Amino acid sequence: MQNQFDEILLKYDSIQDFKFSDSAFLMEHQKKVTVTPAQIELRKRKNLSIEEKIEMLKEAIQLDQVAIYELQEKIELNSKSLYQLESDLVESKYEEDKLTVMNIKARGVKILSDLYSNARDKKIQQIRVCFTIEGNEFIKAGKKNILVQVVNPNKQVISVDQTHFEEKGQKTFYTGAVKAMYNKKDTDVCTYVDLEDEKTIKGKYHVNIYYNSIKIGSTIFQYN
Repeated sequence: MQNQFDEILLKYDSIQDFKFSDSAFLMEHQKKVTVTPAQIELRKRKNLSIEEKIEMLKEAIQLDQVAIYELQEKIELNSKSLYQLESDLVESKYEEDKLTVMNIKARGVKILSDLYSNARDKKIQQIRVCFTIEGNEFIKAGKKNILVQVVNPNKQVISVDQTHFEEKGQKTFYTGAVKAMYNKKDTDVCTYVDLEDEKTIKGKYHVNIYYNSIKIGSTIFQYN
């Protein structure tokens, strides 16, 4: 787009009578000036009168000016979009540092059915995780995608669907995700994450909470 804009300006400049005090600048400018399509057409049509040539060049200038205006509008719109994206990026990085959770609690859940008459012998199949996103008036309100990572006593991350995010080329697996509607105030969130049967053993589990690849809280769950 910038190349097109420069080309249009050069075409317009080529039919103007500029006077430059700096001869070095003038010579450099003259090297960049190209022959416009209107000038080529004028050379072909030698039978045109001076008045017709003037009108032809005026029309070419008007068309180029319209093209310049349209390009300026596009550049302005793209510049606004770029500014918004850069602002969102800065805000996102700010949120990574500032969004915090508290009151993290976790407990095992057994899904009972008629197939199991003795619930005590059945393994837990899910972990219920609840926490509070701490209110902060400087963090943008809206949906926040919170990730929950469960690590079993053997330091294995439980991830039924092998869900993960990448940071600097390294994969970090997590167990589940929950979208929370955040309104800059303390926000209570609860979610259930599924466990893998072969990785579900008795012992101490670590439950970590992530937001935008940053760990913002953790707790310990004891499965006896």
